[in-house]
Amino acid sequence: MKRIEKLLADLGIENDILQNVIEIAVVIIAVIVIVTIIKLVLSFAIKKGADESAKPLIYSLFSYAVYICGLLMILHILGVNTAGIVTVIGAASLAIGLALKDTLGNIASGILLLFLKPFGASDYIECGSLKGKIVGVGLFNTTLISLDGLFVSAPNSMFWGAPIVNFSRNPIRRLDLAFGIDYADSAEKAMAEMKQLVEADHDVLKNPEPSFFVSSLEDSAVCVNMRVWVDTAKYWDMRCKYMKAVKERFDEVGISIPFPQRVVHIVKENV
Repeated sequence: MKRIEKLLADLGIENDILQNVIEIAVVIIAVIVIVTIIKLVLSFAIKKGADESAKPLIYSLFSYAVYICGLLMILHILGVNTAGIVTVIGAASLAIGLALKDTLGNIASGILLLFLKPFGASDYIECGSLKGKIVGVGLFNTTLISLDGLFVSAPNSMFWGAPIVNFSRNPIRRLDLAFGIDYADSAEKAMAEMKQLVEADHDVLKNPEPSFFVSSLEDSAVCVNMRVWVDTAKYWDMRCKYMKAVKERFDEVGISIPFPQRVVHIVKENV
């Protein structure tokens, strides 16, 4: 501030009010420029491979710090004792901390999520009752988009305090499908037909090796399972593909998929 005052005096501007206005304008412009630079740096970092979900939190932390510094400088220009304000805030920090316990907890949770990275931008996750694709982690909340396109916003502490299932983190994922066939049909034949479908499909990974087995004997069907490994990005497409393909193959070879039924025997007694 003293350098700005000296520069204004050298330019012949000695009116205190005018000096204050010019100094405040310089501070405001400096704040805007610094915040813009922060935004540009973050955008450049994302283009170079940084996690996009961390952008809201990092931007909020740095931009709020710049705004607070700018506000303190403006108050100093106006003659307000900023040292006294800082002292009062420091003395009241315990009361402020208790009053803003949940808010500060969300900030701390957001910072921990940023460093530990249990999920990234566009990852599909499940956390408690929340499911959706990650949009970003902010200073106080994390935003998601659900499968049906709904916007979901939840406090950061909810994600830090509960188990997170990340469906997108690993590059491959196991696809488990179960089909019920009639007791009169051959389970070995059903598994052989599924194996033929899988062996002809290049989208199914050969390692880990696919497996086919009878998993249970239900009331009206024998349950045959197939377990194959696929790329995570193709999981849902492969699931829908094989539900249709196996049904069509079973129809072709005469293997029936029964509907639930119960056989009732009525016994007549001679009176």
